[in-house]
Amino acid sequence: MAMAESAIAVLGAGSWGSALAMVLARHGVPAALWGRDRAAIGLMQSTRCNVRYLPEFRFPESLALSADLGAVLGSARYWLIVTPSHAFGALLGEALALAPAAP
Repeated sequence: MAMAESAIAVLGAGSWGSALAMVLARHGVPAALWGRDRAAIGLMQSTRCNVRYLPEFRFPESLALSADLGAVLGSARYWLIVTPSHAFGALLGEALALAPAAP
């Protein structure tokens, strides 16, 4: 299933990535939050919050959530990579390999 187009893909569903994605979505910016852990993203989709890091804050209904990096990248114009520094390079390499070719 294709994702709705997003202005920004927030790559990293920890506390900081979740918080930034919520702020973007609450201010009308089409955003998608990606996380590597499918089970954690599934829980976030069903509860509409990040129960591990930010349980008291609900995700806006407009915020898309996915563990499918290719789908998130394919739907976004910009990327905001919000991962620990030790994971940044690997995620960037994976994202560049999956990203659709620029027009």
